[in-house]
Amino acid sequence: MTAYFDYSHTVVEDEIDAQGHVHNLRYLQWTLWAAGAHSKSAGWNATVALDQGFGWVVRSHEATYRAAAMAGDEILVRTWVSEIARFASRRKYLVCRPADETILAKVETRWVYVDLKIRKVIPIPPDVASQLSVVQTPPKSPWE
Repeated sequence: MTAYFDYSHTVVEDEIDAQGHVHNLRYLQWTLWAAGAHSKSAGWNATVALDQGFGWVVRSHEATYRAAAMAGDEILVRTWVSEIARFASRRKYLVCRPADETILAKVETRWVYVDLKIRKVIPIPPDVASQLSVVQTPPKSPWE
């Protein structure tokens, strides 16, 4: 797994809320897409894992929103794994608008590994943990 991963997205009209900017739940969706793409790039095959009855589940999200995204904005979500423990991993994200060098949100997600057959959190298997690279020093923003 690379130290960090950049996921690109263009804001579409149906992501805009009644206040005229991107709805906060969309930021979380983008982080989930970024996490999935990063994991896939490291060899994680979600389909195979699901067929075997295992998967990652979000335990918690923490988001700090700093600026609004608008329709047509080119967004970049930079993500990395900041911690791996026995039962969970912590992943961080910068949601950015590189065009004006703006950090739109900082997000952190705690993921747990689950045996879906019994619906229980289990220790992260060594072969799964080995696909994750922990980043000790957070990466800079894309324009630095």
